[in-house]
Amino acid sequence: MDTEDQQIQRIKDFWHEHGKGIIAGLVIGFGLFYGWRYYDAHTMAQKEAASEQFEVIVAQLEAGGEQAQVDAQNFIQNNSGDVYAHLLAFELAKQAVVAGEPATAVTALQIVRDNGSAELKAIADVRQARVLLAQDQHDAALSAIANITEEGFAAMVAELRGDILLAQGDHAGARTAYQAALDASDNNAPLAEIKLNSIPAES
Repeated sequence: MDTEDQQIQRIKDFWHEHGKGIIAGLVIGFGLFYGWRYYDAHTMAQKEAASEQFEVIVAQLEAGGEQAQVDAQNFIQNNSGDVYAHLLAFELAKQAVVAGEPATAVTALQIVRDNGSAELKAIADVRQARVLLAQDQHDAALSAIANITEEGFAAMVAELRGDILLAQGDHAGARTAYQAALDASDNNAPLAEIKLNSIPAES
């Protein structure tokens, strides 16, 4: 099972390499079928512009440009149903956490939770829960991961649930969650056993 960053990078690489070709193929296919030449050309131009704008804003975020966050937020809001917006939301959330702006991170990740593919939604759920946990918003963090059913996330979600319950002082619940992470793990919960063993037996 890939890590979250590897999953996102894999999707990002795929779209970087094949996105324009897929878009072009779809546009051409629709054009041949419907004959909407103007519509096709306009749609393809919009998609190509979104791709180029995405790459520019990511570079700005990585460079720490003052206007980068504003541009990223505008792009995400204006393209909320597009995979480029979802990938940019992850980048914005990461930069916002580093900058000590958790509210921005939560908002960016919510866009993916509301509009992304199943895999990206699951990653956004987990990352938002971690941000909320860091802010001691325990109930909201538990709610963020409550409905993750995507294959391959069971161990990760169980371990995170254990972290949240432990932060709440629920040692019994945390112990159960960490054990569930170990039971579901395919070497994807290396810290779960350490966390489990760190809970005092009498608690």
